[in-house]
Amino acid sequence: MAQFIKPDATLGIIGGGLSAFMLAQTAHTLGFKTVILATSQTDIALTVADIPLVGEMTNGAVLAQVAELSTIVTFIDEFVDGDLLQSLTTPAQLPSTTDLLSVTQDRYLERVFFEDENLNILPYAQVLTQNDIESAVDSVGFPCILKPMQKGFGTDQQIKLTQWSDIDAVRQLLQERPYIVEAWLDHPVQLTVFAAKAGDDIQVFPVIEQDMHRQKLRADISPARVSVATQAEVSRIATSLAKAINYTGVFGLELLVNQSGTLYVNRIIPMPTFNGMLMTTTTGYSIYELHLRAILGWPLPTVRPQNPGVMLPVLPGDADAVMTQVQIKPDWRFTFYPEGNHFIGDIQIIGDLPTIVREVNATGHFHIEERK
Repeated sequence: MAQFIKPDATLGIIGGGLSAFMLAQTAHTLGFKTVILATSQTDIALTVADIPLVGEMTNGAVLAQVAELSTIVTFIDEFVDGDLLQSLTTPAQLPSTTDLLSVTQDRYLERVFFEDENLNILPYAQVLTQNDIESAVDSVGFPCILKPMQKGFGTDQQIKLTQWSDIDAVRQLLQERPYIVEAWLDHPVQLTVFAAKAGDDIQVFPVIEQDMHRQKLRADISPARVSVATQAEVSRIATSLAKAINYTGVFGLELLVNQSGTLYVNRIIPMPTFNGMLMTTTTGYSIYELHLRAILGWPLPTVRPQNPGVMLPVLPGDADAVMTQVQIKPDWRFTFYPEGNHFIGDIQIIGDLPTIVREVNATGHFHIEERK
């Protein structure tokens, strides 16, 4: 377990965006000051930083500045240079370690890790050169998706392959970097679960279903609309992984369920993220608070589901529609964020899930896929 840190110490947060913003706000509530490193001066996280810093996550000088100013350091950006950060901090300063980053930044290493833990994953193969693509696709089969081995290149570098002629169109990409080929699932149910780890204490949050449309999040739903057995298996996997990793704090796990109910582990998220915001409403505990409790050496509360609920992300194009709902939905909980973020706010609704889905769809603007 991390060493106990008293309030009034300084927390260094590496990475910006909404999660850094929420983490800093939570840290202030607990009595801590914050240093935040973001890549842009207009990042919303810097609006709540006691000491704002701007620089790249791979810049040794600015990472060293964060370490020098901070009692404790955490990262909220998956693409920070883990080796560099580890070298600039003491183990007491960085209780999360960067071991998990070395796995999550590389899709191939992540899948090898899952296999070592005997977890069910989609068939995949490495593509190190142009000469590997035919044999890789042959082993995985069509349809499949080509993804850069290193994360962070964007979805435009991920290409679905449905027939042999598609391969000619991607040969140029294969000259630039290594890839993996992975089996493609049509219309899977996408699940996320968050877990907090502090020494031997592991708390697993309820499973979240992500309602996606054209690769964009429409709603987070908890509990996920899958079988009780599937929810229990997801929680078991999260607990098993928490025991296996050298990590302190909150991490996430993304999974896919195909149309026959088979569960596949998809990726690890090495930090708390926006998709866990719903947990504050449905369990009474924030994933950001539990992350801080873990790295500050504070004991973790017991997490239990309290209410079913839904979170709707609000984009700039939803502004007029959400203002209408503010005036007619007294039981919906509205939160709005400072300018400069992809989302401008969120709506959280608790209650009977089928009723919530009907009410959301009745707005004529927001939509959740109905599921039996």
